[in-house]
Amino acid sequence: MDLERKLNQWRKEGVLDQTAIERIKAFEKGQPQKRKIPLLLLIGLIFFSLAVFSFIAANWQAIPDLLKIALVVGLMWIFYVLAYFSEKKYFGHPVIFRLLGLAMFGASILVTAQTFHFTLSNSVLPWAIFIAAIAHYFMWRHLAYTIIAFFFGANTLTSFLPFTGWIEWSIFVAVALAWFYFSKDNAPKVLSWILLFFSGLLLWDLVTYDSPFWPIWTLFVLILLLFIVPADKQRLLSPLYLIFGAVMLIVYLALRGETELSLVDLNWPESIALAVAGLAVLALTFLKFRNIMWISVLGAMGFLLFDETAIALAIIAELSALAYLVLAQRKNKPLAPGFVYFVIVQFVIYVIYAWQRLDMSLFFLIGALLLFALSGSGWWLNRRKEGAAT
Repeated sequence: MDLERKLNQWRKEGVLDQTAIERIKAFEKGQPQKRKIPLLLLIGLIFFSLAVFSFIAANWQAIPDLLKIALVVGLMWIFYVLAYFSEKKYFGHPVIFRLLGLAMFGASILVTAQTFHFTLSNSVLPWAIFIAAIAHYFMWRHLAYTIIAFFFGANTLTSFLPFTGWIEWSIFVAVALAWFYFSKDNAPKVLSWILLFFSGLLLWDLVTYDSPFWPIWTLFVLILLLFIVPADKQRLLSPLYLIFGAVMLIVYLALRGETELSLVDLNWPESIALAVAGLAVLALTFLKFRNIMWISVLGAMGFLLFDETAIALAIIAELSALAYLVLAQRKNKPLAPGFVYFVIVQFVIYVIYAWQRLDMSLFFLIGALLLFALSGSGWWLNRRKEGAAT
């Protein structure tokens, strides 16, 4: 009815003639109509489902073991069949039915483990749902499967602790890398990249060598992924490198300024190796990926952490924040990320060096003056550029 009203309105206004209107009507008539389930039938199905599940739950202990497994597996297939016909016959939401089927898939594994008294320590359950959700994504390309795969991927990673093995770690990296490489959409690229990064952090538990620089080494290695993605995906992933690099610099600054770093031992060979790697990253990013050139600053962290006062590290953080803002202003790039980074750096520096020495009002006054000066400088530079352009 809305279409008829709109078409009549457009015909009266002279936007469409009668021939075009007839063609539109013929086209719409040929489109498959989505069938709606009657409201009362939908409510009845919901109550019927609740009754069935309540009956099963009340008699769960009396049900034979094999029948328990058969019930859960049967429900899984029922939901997938409903998803199939929902997509073909245009009723309901196929994604919801498939998500319920995926949930029943996990429930079937859990029921089987409990029935036959399999151990659930370092369980195969998150592994199974992780891989199944990735398979769902590649078959139906929906964001919901991507989010579930990321959640259970993270769950799988945490299940490795505290006794991570090389085999399971290698399999996880291979699965996450394959997900990253074969994905075409933005969300799985980003989420699989994050899983790869956090898998690198597990090296602290996997390797007997306690290094405080595993996050930096991981970030440097992940630069290689940019060689296997097209240019548009490189632009998508670039902010991840900058965000994770900025967070790492701030975390190292806070830890060095407020703690003794007693959990790890700093040594000169690794510090030198990290500095060399930082120079290599600087050269590589300058030639290929200039947007993420800033992360090469992390290569100096091996030397900076030897300074117990953290003054050199604070200066590096301050200068990098200001330099990023100045260059972003000159290139007309968004200033918000650099501005947030600058504010956080100032806050961390204040907490480390001035919290015990400043009155709270003076603390906020200095912060406000810094923000005012920075905003005024940005406004003045922008006005000068606009004046030069005119």
